[in-house]
Amino acid sequence: MLIQLKRLYIFLVLIAVPSSALAEDSKFVAKASVVDVESILEHSLAIKHVKKSINEISDKIQRELTEKEINIKSIEAELIKERGVLSEEKFNLKVLDFNKKVSQTQKEIQSKKSALEEAHSKAIAQVHKSTIEVITELAKQHGFNIVLPSSQVLFVDSDMNITLEVITKLNERLSIVDIKYSPSKE
Repeated sequence: MLIQLKRLYIFLVLIAVPSSALAEDSKFVAKASVVDVESILEHSLAIKHVKKSINEISDKIQRELTEKEINIKSIEAELIKERGVLSEEKFNLKVLDFNKKVSQTQKEIQSKKSALEEAHSKAIAQVHKSTIEVITELAKQHGFNIVLPSSQVLFVDSDMNITLEVITKLNERLSIVDIKYSPSKE
């Protein structure tokens, strides 16, 4: 999950301020800055909130799954006991009903997991959007026309690193992200 976030940030963190913002004579002069994406992910209050919320929902799903597995195992044990007692036709009907319950449970759990993944992606996208907005504002404020992820740069003067400013402004702007988790009811 963290690797996906890093790739997403590395891919989308490049921001260019239009050259019209610079003097016409300096059209091809680059004023660059860097950000440490990993540090942003590590210190973002919003990312911490997202992780905590997603883990809580995931734990709830896991508890539900465990409960349902216990129920299914007890039904299966009861079915095994009834095998010699019931007629073949009645037993086969009970096996069919049991298989439907198992299949329905599997679909329900998969639906919940998919909904959780979607909620996570949307929450991360919201943090990403705010991060890009903060970086864009800082680039304009400081006159940068390019901002690169520090992981992609071999050397940079520490004065060119705006990571702490990005983290501070991001945490001021977005400390909590609502997780919009809504599993479908089938």
